[in-house]
Amino acid sequence: MDSRYEAAPLNIRTVSAGFYEGFNPIVSMSAKFLIALIVTLLLAWPDASAHALGELKQFTLTTFAGWYVYLMAAFVGFCLLIVVLPASGRIKLGRDESIPDHSTKDWLCMMFCAGIGVGILVFSVSEPISHFATNPDILEGRVVAGSAEGVASSMRFVFLHWGLSAWGCYAIIGMALGLACHRHGQPMTIRSALAPIFGQRLEGPLGHLIDTTAILAIIAGITTTIVLGLEQICSGLSALTGSPFFADHAGDPPLTALLTALVVAISVAIASIVSGVDRGVKWVSQIGILLAFGVLVVFVLYGTGARVFSIFVDGTLRYLATLPAQITTLYTPNGFGEVVGQRDWQGQWTIFYWAWWIAFAPFVGLFLARISRGRTLREFILGAMLGPTAMCFIWFSATGGTALLFELNGVAEGRITNAAHANRIYETVDLMLSPGPAMLIKAALALLFLILIIASSTAAIIAIKSIGAAGSAHAETPLHSMTWAVVIAAITGAVMSVNGVASIRDVMIVGAVPFSVIMALMALSVARMLFWNTVPPLLER
Repeated sequence: MDSRYEAAPLNIRTVSAGFYEGFNPIVSMSAKFLIALIVTLLLAWPDASAHALGELKQFTLTTFAGWYVYLMAAFVGFCLLIVVLPASGRIKLGRDESIPDHSTKDWLCMMFCAGIGVGILVFSVSEPISHFATNPDILEGRVVAGSAEGVASSMRFVFLHWGLSAWGCYAIIGMALGLACHRHGQPMTIRSALAPIFGQRLEGPLGHLIDTTAILAIIAGITTTIVLGLEQICSGLSALTGSPFFADHAGDPPLTALLTALVVAISVAIASIVSGVDRGVKWVSQIGILLAFGVLVVFVLYGTGARVFSIFVDGTLRYLATLPAQITTLYTPNGFGEVVGQRDWQGQWTIFYWAWWIAFAPFVGLFLARISRGRTLREFILGAMLGPTAMCFIWFSATGGTALLFELNGVAEGRITNAAHANRIYETVDLMLSPGPAMLIKAALALLFLILIIASSTAAIIAIKSIGAAGSAHAETPLHSMTWAVVIAAITGAVMSVNGVASIRDVMIVGAVPFSVIMALMALSVARMLFWNTVPPLLER
């Protein structure tokens, strides 16, 4: 059994009085100080900040693109290896006698909304349409843009970005924390996942650095999510009202509209987080799932219809057949990809996604670990990877598949392709439905964007507080929820003010690098907990 691994619980210092009662002040204050410094620099010197951000992004793409690609591939392989080993069906994220805290339905709802949420709506139509016009297959000349084969090629890359790689990130952290905290008694904070490697040294500066880095990664991830979601909300309100307040002549939301929507979303998120996981988070997640399912049904019935099944099956088979090659392909000037444009495409899409998933991973992984006590390793990995992957594939087959077929068959006549990124899903709805029902679905989409922003923000704040409080019960303090909500709103507004929504990709790609190193160590930590001593416990029946 993995019980061969034993370690004393970390003793992380927290203060006993004052505003930071129950919290580790070094972690909490360091993270807030660094975020305040970043906000100040962005607002005081916007042009210089935008230039520096662009330079950092270019350096990251030049230096760390291969690291991102191969690390994500390793996570997928590691998770799948654990699933097939016999004892993964009995080793639990918790003591042997523990039972799950939440029903399977509630567990999957919370996991899906927190883990994907806004992103799957933001890119549901825009990404397939973008890949329909250009992707590595088209750049290489193997596929003609806008052709029937282009549909399959587009969905292949969509499935790459939203498949096992994304959920493998979350599963790595969920396993590391679930085993360390639920099974071996460590506090529920990021540094605990590395206790099998560093031991009691994590009680000092090394542990503080790891937790602070995790908080900064969370901020980068949630900022990206919020901004992309706000852009879609404003575009939806523009489509519903026709008001120039929500979109300019080019269809892009102005900063004032984005900031107004930000204040509303963060205010509702505060109310949700104060209600707690069992009420606020669960309720918001369930409403989000029901609304998303309703939208999905409309796309299936009035969009692709039976073609959803063929697009889903064909795309899934292509994805699985080419999985090893896809997740390990790195386009470089003198390497695998010598065609002009492939490297830039990979940086704009694949590397951005890998950075997004890595930045999202600290709070989603911690959140998954928190709600997954009592689940077996196999159940956790399958629940965290296969179920959401299948749901993502179905979703894109219905939404993106509908848009692709409309363009392929001449129904859209370029309306979707030529629309602004944030308007493409609303253009698809207009083509799919008559004006009355289309208005209802667009309103439902705008509401769904808001709900999913709230769900993701709530999960992020829960994770940040848990990290700052070294996993203690004081992490539920409402005042700290409000404080972090304001901090998140400040950094989000500052990033938008520098270079609008375009700067988000730069922040993501750069901000995920430090935490990616910590994630690689977490995989080693999981291996040490499971394969302790010379006899691998997972090989025992």
